[in-house]
Amino acid sequence: SDFSSVPIDDYKTAYDAVSFLIAVGHRKIAAFFDFCDDHSISELRYGGYCAALRDHGIEPDPALVVQTGSFEMEDAYRGMEKLLQSGTPFTAAFVDSDMMAVAAVKALRNNGKKVPDDCSVIAIDGLKLTEYMSPTLTTMIQPCEEIGREGVRILVRMISDPSYYRHLRPEAILREGHSVKTL
Repeated sequence: SDFSSVPIDDYKTAYDAVSFLIAVGHRKIAAFFDFCDDHSISELRYGGYCAALRDHGIEPDPALVVQTGSFEMEDAYRGMEKLLQSGTPFTAAFVDSDMMAVAAVKALRNNGKKVPDDCSVIAIDGLKLTEYMSPTLTTMIQPCEEIGREGVRILVRMISDPSYYRHLRPEAILREGHSVKTL
């Protein structure tokens, strides 16, 4: 009751992204997070990833989970290279953020892999720049305008009523790009 918030439901958004990959035939799905136990967004998204796999009869494989140590593109790039060098087979990658996905796609390409033919990629954010990637990134869009609008409404109300608080969870929206292939 001491604060308000207007974030997406990170657990559900990850669950929906991974479920989308499963629905189009993927069963070996790698995942990239800064940390899986950060008590924050990545931990929630990791939980959604694991739950989606389990709910579809797939046991999560620790060999397919890459903890990059940060959200930095360089670390995501190195994480994808490390996974590729491990030889662990996968047909798709769920990536914690669009910027990390940009780096993961580059690492795939630089290692002779085609997106989506050799590996499908999906992420969360909905950054405008990913519409101009080749291929266009499939991503779960955070409705930033709605988040901002609702945040301002809450703030204005709190100015007149300091005891007011509210927690909203706007729905992320799937934007199908061309980075996911149906198997």
